[in-house]
Amino acid sequence: MADHQFLLDLLILLALALFSGLLFTRLRLSPIVGYLASGMIAGPFGLHLIQNVHEVESISEFGVILLLFTIGLEFSISRLLRLKHLLLGGGLAQMLICIAAFIGLATLFGLELKAAIPLAMALALSSTAIVLKLLSERGEIDSAHGRMALGILLAQDLAVVFFLVALPLLAGQNLTFPLWEIGKVGLLLGGLLLFSRYLLQPMLSAILKARSQELFRLTILALILVTAWLTAEVGLSLELGAFLAGLALAESPYAHQALSDILPFRDTFLAIFFVSIGMLVNLDLVVEQWPLVLIATLIVFLVKFGAAAIATKVCRYPLRIALLTGLLLFQAGEFSFVFLKAATSLELLPENVYQVTLAVIALTMIATPVIAGQAEKWAAGLAALFGQPLGQMHPEMQEKTANLTGHVLIGGYGLSGRNVGRILKRFDIPHLYVELNAKNVTEGRSGGDFVVYGDITSGEVMHELGIERARALVLAINDPAALARTIGIARQTNPELYILARTRYVAELEHLRRLGADEVIPDEFEASLQLGANLMRHFARSEGRILHLLAEMRQEHYRSMVHADEAPTHGLSVLEGGQLEYRAVPDDSPSLGASLAEIDLRNQTGVTVVGVIRQERTIYSPPASFRLEPGDTLMLLGTDEDVLRAGELLHGHPL
Repeated sequence: MADHQFLLDLLILLALALFSGLLFTRLRLSPIVGYLASGMIAGPFGLHLIQNVHEVESISEFGVILLLFTIGLEFSISRLLRLKHLLLGGGLAQMLICIAAFIGLATLFGLELKAAIPLAMALALSSTAIVLKLLSERGEIDSAHGRMALGILLAQDLAVVFFLVALPLLAGQNLTFPLWEIGKVGLLLGGLLLFSRYLLQPMLSAILKARSQELFRLTILALILVTAWLTAEVGLSLELGAFLAGLALAESPYAHQALSDILPFRDTFLAIFFVSIGMLVNLDLVVEQWPLVLIATLIVFLVKFGAAAIATKVCRYPLRIALLTGLLLFQAGEFSFVFLKAATSLELLPENVYQVTLAVIALTMIATPVIAGQAEKWAAGLAALFGQPLGQMHPEMQEKTANLTGHVLIGGYGLSGRNVGRILKRFDIPHLYVELNAKNVTEGRSGGDFVVYGDITSGEVMHELGIERARALVLAINDPAALARTIGIARQTNPELYILARTRYVAELEHLRRLGADEVIPDEFEASLQLGANLMRHFARSEGRILHLLAEMRQEHYRSMVHADEAPTHGLSVLEGGQLEYRAVPDDSPSLGASLAEIDLRNQTGVTVVGVIRQERTIYSPPASFRLEPGDTLMLLGTDEDVLRAGELLHGHPL
């Protein structure tokens, strides 16, 4: 009967999650708010619809474990190392500020030091599950504030280990911490590294040879659970183990398949996790002591908001990014519950403090999706109110920007931005980059590029960089909200400016064009064309036909998204009514040594020679006196029949 009751509890949870998620999505709010509200209604302090609360909490932990695994899949070890300055600098600064502030406030309100310290440790942690899910839903993991938030969250997850070790010391227990305990952690991490490098891929390859998708899924789930269990055995967290499992698989060619297989499980268990968090809120306590709970919640918000903002400034990000990061990390986290429970079991916290803190933590988590939805607007408004500085510019750079005119501004010094800059450099067009990452700015300047540290979403920054005198603006940034804001400001400042933007998704194209972008290049569409083109080249199809088809597909796609007369042609309108084909001149061709005038391809076959490729050099519009040599390749413009006749003429026989 108990088993049947547990199944009924799960059914109620899933039904509530489905209904609330749908309702809040229709209200244009995050479904996470609906999940949390469902837990409050169904939990022991609400309508008491759920009987097996502890079993539900245990099941819900799988959601956080799978979330950390999928985040690990998206972050390779090399990519994680690039975050080390955010993890160490930003994460350490945020936790030290929070712990110091909360200890001071707790002792001010009469708590003993041995109770204030674990309380401060618990409140210093933020919700990895909620923040990363929100960033993932909005496509902001790779944005400046997304990277900053991730660095702080990973630092907090690692700090949980040391916090849990410190708890028994605070309780006055005599702890022996032998070298063997440290050695076990080192052995585990070293073993995982060796396993991922030398054994993981051969193992997965052998399993895939069985051609069973079920075996592959079981293997991935086993890998997650075994790694999580091993890390828990040596004193680390289950979630950290799942993250390490994702990192181990991130370098594998099977990472994308693993991600697609795990996502349905992750989303289901995460919904249960957020419902279980809502169940912890003691509604009676909130009603009885609402002034205390409200004040405590406000204090936690202000301290954590300020700490995250200061930590972001320590990492040399501008004010808008600092405020935006603070508005994402103001809440307490899922590990806070675990830590508080452990502190209470060691009798470090009074029961009433524990209950009030639980309510505060849950309320901050409930408020996160609501505040995060307005974070971009609030951060931009506050940054403008306080006057956002341009950033650190060398005096000679300030002089250069003051004298620039007819130049191109490139937002972002990533791979896309750098490639655009290389093209502009080849054509001697003046340009400069605007970048938020201080490390990228330093590297770019040392490499000879004109890179300015600043936030391109700021109107003051764009004014200082001469947006009114600029010829074009190229946006190659990964932050959708910042992209939309920048386009709006730039168009309002300079109505004649040509704005070219890159976005990840086709769905954003129409919205960005309405804001004022002249042309938007969606990554997913252009990547699909390149995939198809490379496939056709592998099948030895004609290069001219491939280029013509790409031009047609681009015109069809962009015309479906914008007005027909505004659709970009991408430079291939010359192909209208014809094909551009590449024909190699055979080594035994009767035309070798003859001039183009003598061969007379135009009159004999109907094709036009638009270029000749000779020794990896392209000669465009060759003169009539140009003579063919062995190894030449002709670029021919004409119909399929014309090109076929030209090929027969070059070979000296029918094909």
